[in-house]
Amino acid sequence: MMTLFLESRVVRALAVGIVALAGAGCDADEESVTTEGTMRSDGYALFAVDNKRQQRNDVTVTVGDADPGATYVLLYSERAPRNVGWFRFDPGSRSRCGGSTGPHCEVPAFGHMVDVVTVPEGASEVVLRDERCGCDADNDDASWTGHWAVMRIERTDRTNTLRFDVRALKVRGYASEPKVDQLQ
Repeated sequence: MMTLFLESRVVRALAVGIVALAGAGCDADEESVTTEGTMRSDGYALFAVDNKRQQRNDVTVTVGDADPGATYVLLYSERAPRNVGWFRFDPGSRSRCGGSTGPHCEVPAFGHMVDVVTVPEGASEVVLRDERCGCDADNDDASWTGHWAVMRIERTDRTNTLRFDVRALKVRGYASEPKVDQLQ
């Protein structure tokens, strides 16, 4: 009888352990969101990414219906940029931000130039990328918002399709699904 009682307690303890492990596996290491959008005919689009917690955002923007030879830039700012919309800009006047932002990549009032690409001959699609982090692991439940603007350097009065992908990666604990809105 005592053996049966002990075996029953062992089985219950194992069951509780398995349930606990299964519950721990529910916290995602990453979450992904894709938003389809349109670049206005003036050649500018602005997206906001709201994160409920501290996590890294790997952003990939795919520009479709692109003209060969056209140049596109991806701008990042922590807060909504002071100025929005197309403006005359020479991407050769700034260095691409390769990690931390600073004066070398700042475009005053619009953010920081984090990527630039020219559409190769024969192509009709290009990809722009950035990685930004709300990385305060000591305050991992603090929310943060990033703003990314896509701009075509040439003023062609054409629209472009956009696919805006965000892959959120955990800093500590887990990743939560960010909310993406096209603001302009």
